[in-house]
Amino acid sequence: MIAYLPNLYPDELFYSWMARYYCHTTPVYANAIGDIFEKRTTRPDMEFINHLNKNARELLTRKIPMENFILFHTMFPYTRFVPQARKSAALQSMAVQEGDVHNLLPISKSKEPRYLRYCPVCALEDREKYGEAFWRRTALLRKMDVCAVHRCKLKNTNIEITGKQSARPYIAEVEIKNIEPEFVKDGLELQFAQYMTEVFQRPIEMDNTTGIGEFLNSKLEGTKYLSARGKARNITLLFNEFMDFYKDLPNQGLTKLSQMQKIFTGYRWDFYEVCQIAFFLNISVDALINPQMPEKSQTELFNERVEQLYVQGLGCHRIAKKLGCSPSTAKNANRVKPKAEHDYSVRKGIKRKDWEKMDEEMKQQVRDICEQIYYNQGGRPGHVTVNAVCRALRLPDKRFDYLPKCRKIIYEYEEKKEIYWAREVVWCYQGLIKKKEEEEVCWRNIRNVTNLRKDNFMASFPYLEKFTDMETAGKIKSLLPI
Repeated sequence: MIAYLPNLYPDELFYSWMARYYCHTTPVYANAIGDIFEKRTTRPDMEFINHLNKNARELLTRKIPMENFILFHTMFPYTRFVPQARKSAALQSMAVQEGDVHNLLPISKSKEPRYLRYCPVCALEDREKYGEAFWRRTALLRKMDVCAVHRCKLKNTNIEITGKQSARPYIAEVEIKNIEPEFVKDGLELQFAQYMTEVFQRPIEMDNTTGIGEFLNSKLEGTKYLSARGKARNITLLFNEFMDFYKDLPNQGLTKLSQMQKIFTGYRWDFYEVCQIAFFLNISVDALINPQMPEKSQTELFNERVEQLYVQGLGCHRIAKKLGCSPSTAKNANRVKPKAEHDYSVRKGIKRKDWEKMDEEMKQQVRDICEQIYYNQGGRPGHVTVNAVCRALRLPDKRFDYLPKCRKIIYEYEEKKEIYWAREVVWCYQGLIKKKEEEEVCWRNIRNVTNLRKDNFMASFPYLEKFTDMETAGKIKSLLPI
């Protein structure tokens, strides 16, 4: 039974708070773990938060809302640049204590060993102000070796951040030693550390849907890294100058051109790497934490300028010289090539009226096939798509391009993959509990039958209640290992 909870300090990790609870209340760490977590066998996560038991959760949320606890006392801000939908889903799942945090958050694993770290000056000030030291989040920022506040080197403990570490919570007041700080000179490493720390500590705009790749692309406008019209990105020049700029930085994030390319195309969101690019492009912290797209893109502005110069009587060669582009680019600006209408009579000699007749005659047959695929007579549900119906009817791949009424029927049965996965998971779970006890059903059983990856399985969670009751949906969500 919890009789006392220590107060949370600014920027303190959940792990640090839990370790202080253990230090202040009981000499047996298993008792402290049992007081806080659902299971006494839990190994406390050093960067995030394990599943709390009901009593600890109620007491903690009286002090601070669960979402704020995650945002300001775990390393969750590392996901700041992840797409908004995925980030929000991860936060919601963590707030209601569903799923494994390491499956919810797309944070790459470090190849090199990482340790709990601290700033000697921060620890000294914390002891003077609060009477004890504690583990700070900013000291755990990956690849950052400098305290942005005190300008001194961060020190490693011998406590490795790994799932193989002892379950005993390590207390900062015991582990942090009073040592002489090693200060660094003002330079790139310190300036970048201050920039990254400020970005990490700022509140996350959870409602902002602007993709970080799209935003960084917009910041290339007007630079030598983007063509005059804004359609071609000189990524090679950008990467070479980027690498030269950071050549003296002790810890390099981006090392390959392909990695930078993935950030600009929206397939990579590493916190350290995005901050590196933003710092190189002189993007302010305010702009980076709440990215906004310009009202008009460089392409739109270029096309408007070309149109103005044409009105003034300039030819494409003079416009190209004035705007720094090729004559063909100036000539083709604002010109959209009309798409030719499709001639239905050219396909295998069938005339348009014959396609219309076939479209009307096949409507019921297509609807029956959709029903058969969707329900499968109580067996494994199917995913209704145009290609699936084509295969079932043994028709050519493009046949429904000429049968709009039939295609419309197929679209009535089509659903997002996440919804289909939810149907499939519910069907699988209901089948499993007929063969074995509910307590015996685990995530692997569902994976073996459906072949769904964990991220696909979690993506189906918001839609489970469309196909089963709330209690069953909760049981399915709880199958993921903690």
